[in-house]
Amino acid sequence: MYLEVASPHGIITPRTENFVIKNVRFYNFNWNEAATLGSCSHCFHDAATDEGGRTVKFSGLYFDDTVTIKIRYQTPYSAIYADLDGTLTGLGANTWATPHRESHMWDSC
Repeated sequence: MYLEVASPHGIITPRTENFVIKNVRFYNFNWNEAATLGSCSHCFHDAATDEGGRTVKFSGLYFDDTVTIKIRYQTPYSAIYADLDGTLTGLGANTWATPHRESHMWDSC
């Protein structure tokens, strides 16, 4: 019953710099906005005393066709996800996923 009303995460990344997640597969994430990844454990509420912004490194991920939300950024919306092989972002090796911030938007020189 709880899964029918929950919007779970597969993995919630820790408040630890350079944590590594590799060779993980995600299946059946197609209910109630379930997300495979969530940012910053123990930062779920606005009164958290942590600013987030930790770098987490990913490689060897697999998402089946049911996955609609790969990452749900949580308070304080400051995560740095380093995609070492392109399996998280689909943009190739050594790419990044971060919450949208205007300061992240710039034209390459």
